[in-house]
Amino acid sequence: MNKIAITLIMHFLFLGSAVVYAEGQEKERFFSFQYENDLFTSDNRDRYYTSGLQLSLLERGKPLKWLESFAQKVPFYRQGSSDQTWVQYSFGQKIFTPEDTQAVEVQVSDRPYAGYLYFTSSIMSRISQEENYDDGNQFEVTLGVVGPSALGEQAQTTVHKIIGSDIPNGWDNQLKDELALGVSYSRFWRLRYPLQNGLEFGVNPQLTGVVGNVYTYGAFGSMLRFGSNLKRDFSPPTIRPGFLGVNYFQKSELPSWYGFLGVEGRAVFRDIFLDGNSFIRSHRVEKETFVGDIQYGFVYIFENVRLSYSQMIRTNEFTTQQSMTHYGLLNVSVRY
Repeated sequence: MNKIAITLIMHFLFLGSAVVYAEGQEKERFFSFQYENDLFTSDNRDRYYTSGLQLSLLERGKPLKWLESFAQKVPFYRQGSSDQTWVQYSFGQKIFTPEDTQAVEVQVSDRPYAGYLYFTSSIMSRISQEENYDDGNQFEVTLGVVGPSALGEQAQTTVHKIIGSDIPNGWDNQLKDELALGVSYSRFWRLRYPLQNGLEFGVNPQLTGVVGNVYTYGAFGSMLRFGSNLKRDFSPPTIRPGFLGVNYFQKSELPSWYGFLGVEGRAVFRDIFLDGNSFIRSHRVEKETFVGDIQYGFVYIFENVRLSYSQMIRTNEFTTQQSMTHYGLLNVSVRY
């Protein structure tokens, strides 16, 4: 049995356990589709972080026992009651390429080709809640694979053939297969300040720590929001690394909206997509220790649907990078 089959079986076993647990219970659920791509920018070039796709299922209620037990061993994690706890399962893929995708040889001063296929199980719990303030935390476990078994080459090549774009020529130089493991903890706050005419101003600070062979970093950021009925959700989802987004939102007969601007800084100790494989020799570049993100966009919620679109600007992630990373993010979340 090859590595691709082993990885996919592990993913479906995890997802299957979640479905079996939820079967027969009345749940409040949310399905989310997240797509991140440099296609949504004026530059529209495949380079650096070129594509991310993530499907998520979020539900309110008691988590699986193994996840709950793991989370309770984290000193900082605090779990509220079952009606204040959400569990999320996500399956996704990320693709990275150097700037010159037509060169066959290794681009020594540019980042490696890499694909990343992963599954995450996370538990989020609200700690306290007041009229215009609440806070909570999230614990997440990630399992996946980096390398040819992540199918990054096949995914990018197929899309390029469909749209008639140039086929990348350097995938033979991608990172080798490596099992991906990681855990993360996030603490977040949400403050709202009522204004006139039904408008509100909000501030969402957050802290995040991630440990694993794919990513190890500490982050601090804050998001500013301006719009109507901000209590309906926390913030728009993203794929890590980036702002902690939550797929949960409240139902309302009236539509609501808000614009947002977020800034996050990270101290990066490990990034496999720059540092290369952990145990075998592979292409690598010297990474930047401190990386910053600026994300801005718009969210619109109507009935059981939330739409969000944003732009991300990320400072240089490695020392020889020619320009900052710029990509767009599109999310559709459905409550059912």
